[in-house]
Amino acid sequence: MRIEGQFEFEGISSEAVWDFLTDANRIAQCLPGCEKLEKTGEGTYEMQMKIGVGAISGSFSGGIRLHNLQPISQYEMTVNGTGAPGFVKGEGKVQLSPKDSGTLLQYSGDVSAGGAIASVGQRMIGGAARMVIDQFFKCVAGKL
Repeated sequence: MRIEGQFEFEGISSEAVWDFLTDANRIAQCLPGCEKLEKTGEGTYEMQMKIGVGAISGSFSGGIRLHNLQPISQYEMTVNGTGAPGFVKGEGKVQLSPKDSGTLLQYSGDVSAGGAIASVGQRMIGGAARMVIDQFFKCVAGKL
């Protein structure tokens, strides 16, 4: 399933957004359902999250890897998680570009899910993912 969108950070520099999005402690403050996010190496993180989609909910453990970092302009990420509700895997790209009034963030990626969580359907998973992403970026903007 393809997920893409954008978010505008009004009055916030690309440097400030970049610094936030590459700091595990700050990301954890805004990531809905995040119970743990720890840096385990250069660009790698271990996570524990509680997520619900429709009637299916549960805890996921997994990892995030940031790669192909081009400071203050873009990076790619690989995410994987497993738990009682199934598994989630994803690859994506985040791009930052200065705008007159702040910073424009554009994201795109592909996500796949299996197990019970996949039974709720692609449309519902996509809607839940977009809602979590929107909550996350609104929180980031509020903290910056």
